[in-house]
Amino acid sequence: MFTARRRSAWNFAASTVVCAAAVVATLTPTAQAVDNAPDPAVAAALQRHADGSWTQADVDLIRSIPELAAVVADPTRPVEVTTKEAAFSASGQAVSPMDGEPLSPEELAEVMPPAHLDGKPQPGEVTLPAESADTAGSFGTRITGGRWKMTHVTHTHRSYSGSVIYKYQTWAEFNYGGGKVRAWRYRADDITNASEIVNVDNRRIVDSKTSTPASSATSKMKRKVELCIFKYGCYSTMYPYVYTTVKGTGRTSFTSGV
Repeated sequence: MFTARRRSAWNFAASTVVCAAAVVATLTPTAQAVDNAPDPAVAAALQRHADGSWTQADVDLIRSIPELAAVVADPTRPVEVTTKEAAFSASGQAVSPMDGEPLSPEELAEVMPPAHLDGKPQPGEVTLPAESADTAGSFGTRITGGRWKMTHVTHTHRSYSGSVIYKYQTWAEFNYGGGKVRAWRYRADDITNASEIVNVDNRRIVDSKTSTPASSATSKMKRKVELCIFKYGCYSTMYPYVYTTVKGTGRTSFTSGV
């Protein structure tokens, strides 16, 4: 009998708590909805950031909100692109393309791709005709002689507060000699250092290389990246790309952007 009364008393208390919670539940979402409602002025500023029509007033507004300044890409910041290269001797030793001095393990690590990238062709890769008409001769599938060179390009995107939003990185390795780009061996790209607002399409939307041998050849890679912020959704779509052009002399040049 005592147990029954105790259970009855507990059930009443539980019912009271549930009812009280129900009252709170009917009120709280409304308050939260007001607090979490997108600010129309901020939404408009983000849209202008996305389409490139932003104004100084938009810049000042985003910078004045710390949580947004930490994640919104800063269109006023100069493009931040770094390049690292390594040449390989006939014995496979990595040396500087500038002075031929051997690279330290730390320097080589800045050039070479991470282990999780295999550099193999991906579905959708396109091989375009050679860039130069003078393509006499063929070196076959097995390349001997010449010199190999790896190029690594990093395009860094930062927020208003200076934090990294993401990095788009590409690698391209080629063989050259006798004034010709003789072959491609390794091509890869990756999105790294991505913040929580970054949604990445893992497929390359541009993935091509021109045929070799040729006096000049180009590797092109491009991705799709969406920047999505709580309350404001995916406010911007970016298309980071790196086009790497290599010469039969071993020289390289790069074009990159979004």
